[in-house]
Amino acid sequence: MSDDFFGVPGDPVPPEDLRIPKARDLALRLKATQIQFATLVECRRAGDVELVVFDVDVEVPQVVVHQIHPSERISVGFSEADTRIPQVHALRKDFPEVPHLNLQAEEYPRSLCLYDQRYEELKRHWTSPRLVHRIREWLALTATGDLHRRDQPLEPLLVDFVGHLVLPNSVLNATSAPERLFVGGTGPDAMGRPFLVAKTSVPEGVKPNLIASVHRCSAQTHGTIRRRPTTFKELADLVSETGTDLTDELRHRLREWHGSDPTVLESHLLLVLVLPKRRDDAGAIETVETWAFYLGVPLPGSGDDLRIRKIGEELGVWVLQNGQVGRLLSFDATKAGEKVGLDVLNVSFHLTHLLAAALNGRPSPKDSKIVAVGLGALGSQVFMNLARAGFGRWTLVDNDHLMPHNVARHALDVRFLGRNKAEALALIANANLDGPEMASPLPVDVLLPRDRRDELVAAFQSTEVLLDMSASVGVARVLAADVESSAKRVSVFLTPSGRDLVLLAEDADRKHRLDALEMQYYRTVANDDRLSGHFDLVEGQQRFGQSCRDITSSLPQHLVGLHAATAARELRQVVTTPQPAIAVWRADDAGGIRRIDIAPRAGVRQKFGKWTVVTDDGLAEKLAALRNERLPNETGGVLLGSFDQERSIVYIVDALSSPPDSKEWPTLYIRGSKGLSDAVESVRRRTHEMLEYIGEWHSHPRGYSTAASSDDLQVFAWLTALMESDGLPAVMMIVGDPGRTSCYVGVVDAGESLLQIAGGST
Repeated sequence: MSDDFFGVPGDPVPPEDLRIPKARDLALRLKATQIQFATLVECRRAGDVELVVFDVDVEVPQVVVHQIHPSERISVGFSEADTRIPQVHALRKDFPEVPHLNLQAEEYPRSLCLYDQRYEELKRHWTSPRLVHRIREWLALTATGDLHRRDQPLEPLLVDFVGHLVLPNSVLNATSAPERLFVGGTGPDAMGRPFLVAKTSVPEGVKPNLIASVHRCSAQTHGTIRRRPTTFKELADLVSETGTDLTDELRHRLREWHGSDPTVLESHLLLVLVLPKRRDDAGAIETVETWAFYLGVPLPGSGDDLRIRKIGEELGVWVLQNGQVGRLLSFDATKAGEKVGLDVLNVSFHLTHLLAAALNGRPSPKDSKIVAVGLGALGSQVFMNLARAGFGRWTLVDNDHLMPHNVARHALDVRFLGRNKAEALALIANANLDGPEMASPLPVDVLLPRDRRDELVAAFQSTEVLLDMSASVGVARVLAADVESSAKRVSVFLTPSGRDLVLLAEDADRKHRLDALEMQYYRTVANDDRLSGHFDLVEGQQRFGQSCRDITSSLPQHLVGLHAATAARELRQVVTTPQPAIAVWRADDAGGIRRIDIAPRAGVRQKFGKWTVVTDDGLAEKLAALRNERLPNETGGVLLGSFDQERSIVYIVDALSSPPDSKEWPTLYIRGSKGLSDAVESVRRRTHEMLEYIGEWHSHPRGYSTAASSDDLQVFAWLTALMESDGLPAVMMIVGDPGRTSCYVGVVDAGESLLQIAGGST
């Protein structure tokens, strides 16, 4: 070998005698001049490695960024196991320091990093000519400075490590004080390297087994560390290139720590280096890289690994006499950590709220305060989807405990049997994210809060969004009508079959109340064929206990998971937008999903005596259209809706047109009954009995008032007596010219025959 090149280890071997197939193929092709622009120099064998040395011609322009020569000498080392990319080295002694060189124990000869793919992927396309072509391309692009593009991420300062370490983010905020950590192993990674997880919360009764010392270095140009440090001194020498005196910093810290807390002597030491990186020496900082170095790794022949007690001595901070520490007045400069071995650990940090949001496509998250009621199958999965996305600050309200049958469809698993669902979900969500807790549990029954009512009220009043995932009409009514809060109400639930997902969302100003939106949704279910079978029940209920109520429905997890993902996606938008929304997502048997939007209509909420009537302009439009179809005759039909006896609310939701046997004249209408019973029953069935018969409606001719005539009052008296038999109020609506609709609500006082009528324009 010429003095211009590094020698290659091993014994010379003729190309024909090489045993490793890839090495033999490359050497024989080079010898036979079958690969253009490359000439064989020699072959060698060193243990289980065979090396092929050759010269390659490189297309180099007159003006270069890096000093690549027109001819470069290259060695390629192949191993018998063939489990890693063959090692490619540039043998020229003055080969320049350039990007995309591999880190190794010795800086020279420099190792070329040719590929960004795993060797297992490269093997399928590997040929000897392609290897040589890639080497020539690498050299040519390096010469012009184009190998590392301007839009390509910066090259790591270190790429070789012995294991992984996950650190809490608080480490980056550490000062010169020791950051006490507990480190536990989770087993090796796919390459057999240890995987360690560090936490600041030390298990009870366990002492911290590792102390982190965080050091912030000056900016470093990417890709300039080319040899892997094996001792503290080698690391300090490399870091000194950034202008940081790591030895002096660590010496002062060890002295200070020992003075304030001698127990640190028995801990292991972890150096955490924070390294700002720039693209070139004059460039701005583009990113920050963090590496960890476990100090005290035993060097060959040095015995056990070292703790801080011994590391301090090896750095000249103190001396040990009979196991006792004797502090030195000044540091011993002759000891610089040459005997303190180290291992490089690849650092990751625990997932934070902001990083989780960024990973889920939300670089600028809005932390909406959300109270979620109901953490069952759907609610638990919706919450965990959003929690993993770093979305929201949550109060979880559910008094239920996890039962064995819940595990079939719940986000919690069998480890949480018997635990309160809200508490367990909050525990998982907070453990997943490093930093302030994102969820707090409130194990309360909304319908019967007992002694925790004040806590529940406080949660409702301090939140921005009240999210109902309970699938309980009772809970939905409480949240919509009884809770005093400015929070926007949102409800998501599944139909009994799990086929359909429903979302109801109020507007920011709460002009479209949740209960009114729910009624508009029922009207669509009753009339829109796209929602046919919406409330169909499924067969196969399962008993999970001995009580008569211990029955659960058969509901496929794949549908719960599908709709939980949809709901989580939609909630990210809905809770932060001011508009109201009604939407249904319908899954089909082929795995598809269809969205059906229902336009919210302006609501009307009016007091009639002790009763409140809730309706909307959608119903008013329908009544006007039915009237116009029959003009100049009068017409009418029945009203469909719902009663809330507890709150004295009448929901007037829909209307049926005049039966075919009705009598219609310009100044008189007598409603018939043909097919009416079946039509009302059909609506009851389609809406899961949420809509029922509540009263009558009829129209007046053009130009006439919508005030009740004497005939109308007689009919209304009959209607009131009819409804009173079920303890319900009577409802009658009279429809006139555009913008003129009157509503009457009548009741009979208990124990008396006195008819009370309240009326007004809606």
